[in-house]
Parts: sequence; C-alpha cells; structure tokens
Amino acid sequence: MRRLDTLIIKSFVGPFILTTVVATFVLLIQYMMKYFDDFVGKDLGAEVFAELLFYFSLNMLQVALPLGVLVSSLMTFGNLGENFELTAIKSAGISLVRALRPIFFFVIVLTFAAFEFNNYIVPAANLKAYSLLYDIKHKKPALDIKEGVFYNGIPDYSIKAQEKFPDNKTMKNVLIYDHTSGIGNNRVILADSSKMFMIYNDKYLKLELYNGNYYSEEPKAREPVDQFYRTNFARMDMVFNLSSFDLKRTKEELFQNNRQMKNIAELTEDMDSLAYSIYEAKHSFFANAKGFFSYHLDSLEINMEKVIRKNKAQQIMEEESVRSPMEDDKPDSAAVLPPEAEPDSMKAAMLAYVQNSRLKEMKEDTLVPKAKSPAIKKPVIKERVNSKSIKTLEKPDGGLVAANPGIQRKQPRPDGPGSITRKEQALLDTLGWDYLNTKVEGKSADVLQTARNQAQNVKINLSSVASRVDNLSRDYRKFVIEKYKKYSQAFACVVMFLIGAPLGSIIKKGGLGVPVIVSIIFFLIYYIIGIICEKSAKEGVMDPVLAVWVADLALLPVGLFFLRQARVDAKLFDTDFYLVWFDQLKQRFKKS
Repeated sequence: MRRLDTLIIKSFVGPFILTTVVATFVLLIQYMMKYFDDFVGKDLGAEVFAELLFYFSLNMLQVALPLGVLVSSLMTFGNLGENFELTAIKSAGISLVRALRPIFFFVIVLTFAAFEFNNYIVPAANLKAYSLLYDIKHKKPALDIKEGVFYNGIPDYSIKAQEKFPDNKTMKNVLIYDHTSGIGNNRVILADSSKMFMIYNDKYLKLELYNGNYYSEEPKAREPVDQFYRTNFARMDMVFNLSSFDLKRTKEELFQNNRQMKNIAELTEDMDSLAYSIYEAKHSFFANAKGFFSYHLDSLEINMEKVIRKNKAQQIMEEESVRSPMEDDKPDSAAVLPPEAEPDSMKAAMLAYVQNSRLKEMKEDTLVPKAKSPAIKKPVIKERVNSKSIKTLEKPDGGLVAANPGIQRKQPRPDGPGSITRKEQALLDTLGWDYLNTKVEGKSADVLQTARNQAQNVKINLSSVASRVDNLSRDYRKFVIEKYKKYSQAFACVVMFLIGAPLGSIIKKGGLGVPVIVSIIFFLIYYIIGIICEKSAKEGVMDPVLAVWVADLALLPVGLFFLRQARVDAKLFDTDFYLVWFDQLKQRFKKS
C-alpha cells in the first residue's frame, strides 16, 4: 500500500506544481495588464519589474492554488484511468476512496498551509506590491523631448526643439524658457543647435547650446521700466538635475490601513472599531436630537396626588358607590410617589397624561379622598423645558393657583376644595390641543416658521448621519469579506479536489486536453459565483459571511455527487450510455 500511495502522490505532485505555476502566470499577466499604461515610458529597469511581479505573484498564488489542485487531480486520475491503472487498482480489491486517500491527506495539509499563507504572507506581499505600484504610477516618464512640442518634464524649464535628428542627441532651433526666478518668462534662451548627453549615471542632463542669445529682463528698484539684457554666445553648457525622474519610494506605513494588508487578528480589531463607530454615530444623533426641537412647557409643577384624588372622586360619583369608614383610613397607595423619583425632561407631562388615562379605565373599588394632613408633604413632579415658566402653586386650603401672570387664577368650583379648574386641567394634559392652542394663540406664523426650520435642520442632520453610517457599514462589510475570504479560499482546495479526482476517474482522459477544459469550466463557475456574491455583500444585499462561502457551498455537493458516481463506475460522459437510455425511452413511448 505504501508503494501505491507513493506512486499516486508522485503522479500528483508533478502536475500540481506545473499547473499551479502556469495558473499563477496567467492570472498575473491578466491582472498586470490593467496597469500596462502606467509602466510605459517610465524607464523602470528589470529589477523594479522583477520585484513587482514577484510580490503580485504571491497575491495571485492564493487564487491559483485551487485551480492547480483541480487540474492536477483531474489529470492524475484521468491518466490512471486512461492507462487502466485505476482498473488494476480496483481489481486488487482497493476501492476508489482508498486510492484517493493519499492525495486527500496531501490536499488537507495544503489547505492549512494555504490558510497560513493567506493570513501572513499575502498581506505582507500586498503591502510591498501596492506601495511599489503607487510609486511607479507617480513616477515621471523618461526624458523624451519631441520636435515641435514644449517639454515641461524638467522642473522650472520649458524646452522646445524645432527639429530633432535620428541620433536622438542633436537638435536644431532650440528655445528654452527659464522659470527658476519664479517671476515669469523673463529669461529666454535661443540657440541655433544643441546636443544633449546623460552624465553621472544618468542623474544629470548636459545640454550644449551653439550660436545663440540669452535674453533676460530684470526689474530695477524705484524705476518703472525693467532692465533688459541680451548676451550672445558661441557655446553655452547647461546642466539639469534629473533627480525628479527617480523612483521615489513612499513609506509603507501609509498603506497599512488598507484591509488587503491585514491578517485576521488585525481585521477583527478593525471590524470592532467600525462597529463601535457605527453605534456611536447613531447614538450621538439620537442623544443630540432633543436640541433640534423646542417644547411648549418650560417648568411645570404638578401635584399628582390632587390629580389622582379628583379622578377618584369622579369615578365614585359615576359609579355611585359608598365607601366604609374603615376603607377611608387606608393609605392611598396609587397617589404615593417617592420624592426622589422626579422624571426628567418630557416625562412628567407624559406621566400625568398616562395616569389620568389609567384611572379612568379602572373598574375596581376606589378610596374616598380623606382630608389633607398638614404634616404630610405632597409629592410633586417637576418638568423643565425651554423658554417660559408655567408653575402651579398650592394654596393653604389644598387648591392650586397659577404662578404665571398670564394664567388665570383658580376659581372655586362646586366639586370641592381640592378641585382643579378647567385652565389647570388643560395645563396638566400637555398632549391635548386645548393647551397647545393657548400657547400658539396670536403667533401661529412664527410657530410654523420655527417648526419648518427645525424640520429642515433635522432632515439635514439625519441625511448626514445616514450617509456616514452607510459609508461605515460598507467598510465594515468589506472587512468582513476580506477576513472570511482567507478561510474560504483555503477550503476551496478541498472542494476542487472532490470535483477533480472523481471526475478524472470517470472521464479517464489524461494530458492537458479534456482535463484543462473541464477545469476551466468549473473554475469559471466558482469565480463568477464568488464575484457576484461579493459585490452583493458589499452593497448590503447579502450577508457578507454567507457571500464568501456561497461558491464553496455550491460546488461541494457537485463534488460529492461525482464521488458517489465514481464509486459505482457511472458512465456520465459516455455517449453510448445516453444513446441506450434514449432508445429505451423511445421504446416506452411506442408501447404506450
């Protein structure tokens, strides 16, 4: 068995390395074609290109590994089936599952290695690759002075040659604008001809000018006219520093915040930070939402015990019930509120409204309010809002009186000494229209304009917060996708093996023909499903975790189906099998 396992492993490793390298190369070329325009005319050199291709090949390797497993497993078992070696193995009493075991263990080890590779090597390679690509994009093109066109590649100089000879060094009718003074076109050089040379390892450009004039216009102090100079020369040498054409490397620390440069631990930490930022943005908006509104009450003190007594008295009169003297001595538990339980903004008015509604719905026996004891302090609920103060003060006889000058004082009513006036009842019911009408009477236009402005402010702030939350949520989903892709791409090696190995034993075709075609079809299905689900997850249409695993979960049943069919030697790709089945189906229709 060891010899058989060794034979199968050797027959698998060679095609696996070959197909993985080829797949990596194809994916690398396809990816680098996007940046082809950024490489042309930059004079980068072989070392820079080699470094860039090496780092990006590591990035492509995480995608090429599943494809390599698929193609190599299909080729291995296709060759074994084509050479009848697989038939000999089965005739020896060894099942197909046992023959798959050595490569399956190899793929399991490869899966864990791929996960570690995706988690540690790929982020570091991405950091190197994308920082170098950024520097290449921002590098100036190589020196290329074309005839009849001003060349502004050299800082503070504009050079134009009317004619350029094929040797790429000699130029005729040269015009140079010198902007080193920063004043303008006050220095001009005209030459009949010139030659240019690269010196000091191409770090400097030497320009030899022949038979020309140097014109300059210098401003003079305290004179309205500038001084004009003209200098004639037979030869003048100019040296230009070409350091601006060098490839300047940016600090890699500036790119570390990108999600592609992070491992799982760093991605998890950033996901927590983004989730907290989303919560903080929502919470801060709702916490500050009170400042966007103005309230119709400023300060309201309500004697809740008196309100409860009045409602109880009304219920007693409606129900015409008689209470015993024993029940009169019982404490009114519904009217007792702890002194420290003072609701904050808006709650006092709401409590009064809710309390009145609840007492009206009560159908049980109520207590007759007993005489007020001067030794017991009545519980008071205080409500404070924005602009004016509306207070009700308690009189010695137990009634209420309005403390504001604009509010009518309490008038005695036949309900008793503890009764509440109609005006004060409207004050208590802060949700009612009666009170609101009294507040806006005579100034409805100002109230409507204020409400409109406040509504617009709320809309603007809400739109801003919604936009911020949407951007943070999008970033959060991208980080989730990047985190779980490290798991799913590694697990894809197992899925591709379950598809390739049984399919190869069914097809029984080796080489690079049929296996490559079938592998490309399944890999395209895997890739297209992954891309569609990933884009849907970024837009919030799909759960990010599920989107990453959909491609694996969709192809896993296919692999298990092929494994089952391979165990029973099903002829899925044999045309004779389908022709026989079709003939049997036709005969059944003829009999019927």
